[in-house]
Amino acid sequence: MKIKDRLLLASFTGLLAALGANLSLYGINLFLPGPTVNMPQITLEIFLNLGNYNLLQKVLGLVWSTVVGGTYALLYLITLDITGWKNLWTKAIIVVNAYWLLGAGFVISLLNIAPHIRNEPWSIAAFYIAHLLFATYLYLLVKTLGEQ
Repeated sequence: MKIKDRLLLASFTGLLAALGANLSLYGINLFLPGPTVNMPQITLEIFLNLGNYNLLQKVLGLVWSTVVGGTYALLYLITLDITGWKNLWTKAIIVVNAYWLLGAGFVISLLNIAPHIRNEPWSIAAFYIAHLLFATYLYLLVKTLGEQ
């Protein structure tokens, strides 16, 4: 099954890649000492001041995280349509890294989101690794389901 429509392809692959990255980060965080970060919580903190991270907030964060994943996927597909469909994995890493640096490096700092993890290098490294995994999942999904 190939998905021709770019918006549907971005929505579907971004959602699945985000879920995979979220689960991967959750697994990595099980082995890290100190405070850790997770993508649904970070994305929800853009909108809400979180105190006790309750079930409703976890669900909303997960939904919003998949929306962000779909946005990353759409930007990735636009990049592929402009630059060509060769070197898909490299381009996925480039696009996701660029937006990770913009989001995690600038926007999250500017909005003072998750200040409790800024002194936790292992947590930040895990957050970055999750984004590399997201890029890999996205590449695999687009390669399998996408059409040039």
